[in-house]
Amino acid sequence: MVPVSLMHKILIVEDDEFLADLMLDCLAASNYEVRAVGTGEDALRELETGSFHVVLLDWQLPDMEGLQVLKQYRSQNGAAKVIMLTGMRGRKEDGIGSGADRFLMKPFKIDDILATVREIVPDF
Repeated sequence: MVPVSLMHKILIVEDDEFLADLMLDCLAASNYEVRAVGTGEDALRELETGSFHVVLLDWQLPDMEGLQVLKQYRSQNGAAKVIMLTGMRGRKEDGIGSGADRFLMKPFKIDDILATVREIVPDF
């Protein structure tokens, strides 16, 4: 078991409860410390109070776009790696241009999430 202080913290921002729970369970089983929220406002609150290494950020949230969350987070010097998740084709440049580190299209395999997280946080 990895000591808690060495675990990478991941924030999942996804309004689809089933998908959020699936990602949470798989990432927790891979020894990540994971928290999930379903709105942009909750995400900004978590990002303000927690120190996360990775954020899995859905593009379309019920209260705002994930891009708004990303822009606000980056404007406050947020340094976590951000993986944008979306089913919208053709918006990759918008996400990367706004400060996202990676971009995954839905539907994706859970292995794609794990591989991308390991890629951007290679020291785990």
